[in-house]
Amino acid sequence: MTPTIEPAREADLDAIRAVLSAGGLPVEDVNAHIESFVLARWQSATIGTIALQQVGEAALLRSLCVVAQYRGHAVGTRLLSAIEERAVARGIRELYLLTTSAADFFAQHGFSVSVRTAAPPGILGTEQFRTLCPATAVCMRRILQTTSTK
Repeated sequence: MTPTIEPAREADLDAIRAVLSAGGLPVEDVNAHIESFVLARWQSATIGTIALQQVGEAALLRSLCVVAQYRGHAVGTRLLSAIEERAVARGIRELYLLTTSAADFFAQHGFSVSVRTAAPPGILGTEQFRTLCPATAVCMRRILQTTSTK
């Protein structure tokens, strides 16, 4: 199974909300960040989402969710790889995320646990950090390999 990975469009809002809701992730601010979403599609169905909210040279990696029946087929890994390529192309040097259930997945992909309050002010000011993700969520960080750091 090889899903297509593509940028989201305004018409994808309902599908994004459905995937995130089914996965127990916040949907409250999706409308404001539709341009930052990337989708995985299998045939005509949206089977996964991920988004990148840039704040200077850092970004919040958010909304990585794969529909339950498609987990275990590397869809999450493909989405993560696509969004990291997008981040590097935009000059982003580090990614931050909050997770309540996927710390092991992200650790396997180079993220390490970080103190939540150590994130840059712009990241701390996102809706995800301020109100949408619980205080119990694990904060993780990854330094990206840019052309200048390779």
